[in-house]
Amino acid sequence: MKLATVALVAALGAAPRLAAQTTTAQVSLLEGTAQRSRGAGPKTDLQVGAAVGQGDTLETGQNARLEIRFADESILRLGSAAKLRLSEAHFGRRAQRKLSARLFLGKLWAKVTSAIHGEQKFQVETENAVAGVRGTTFRVDANQDKSVRVRVYDGQVAVAPGAPAAAPRAERREVPGPQEVTRDQWEKLVGRQMQIVIAADGTPGDPEPFSPDADQDDAFARWNLQRDATPK
Repeated sequence: MKLATVALVAALGAAPRLAAQTTTAQVSLLEGTAQRSRGAGPKTDLQVGAAVGQGDTLETGQNARLEIRFADESILRLGSAAKLRLSEAHFGRRAQRKLSARLFLGKLWAKVTSAIHGEQKFQVETENAVAGVRGTTFRVDANQDKSVRVRVYDGQVAVAPGAPAAAPRAERREVPGPQEVTRDQWEKLVGRQMQIVIAADGTPGDPEPFSPDADQDDAFARWNLQRDATPK
């Protein structure tokens, strides 16, 4: 199976027409260092209160943690040595929210403030899968070996492959293995306290429950759960 694209999609309506530089989020917490860049532009250091928006690429340093808060109070958090691009970010009225982000590497935690409806979208792409979020708290781990884990703490996520990567015809004929399956053939729903692992070649596992103790030794998960439980 060829590598696909992973995305996490959560309900948020149709996006209003906003200028490319529109601020859609602010850095609400930063431990360690993080930088922002746009296109081929230079990297600049982030600080608490800094504005981020569509087109920005965010990178965290070693042992760093970053939290950004959107206009609707939804949040994204990045762990150490993570890289994320805000490909699309439109936040007007609650019915006009639309977010598409690309997680290149590292751990991401998302908390969506309300259920997803109609054309609203909250999408996180990785290297080899697509997860559609229905209003939830979830995490995505994009690992060095290109495998991906999606773990759902509240709500529901639909996980499926993205479009397969282009490949030469000769390679298609010569490489043995299972035939490609369509998105509909293996789209799977991952509910509360469930997780799914997508292998580096795009092959999905089955959704399975994870123990409440699974994050006991995971500092990133413990930090996020504590942040979510603390009144803001």
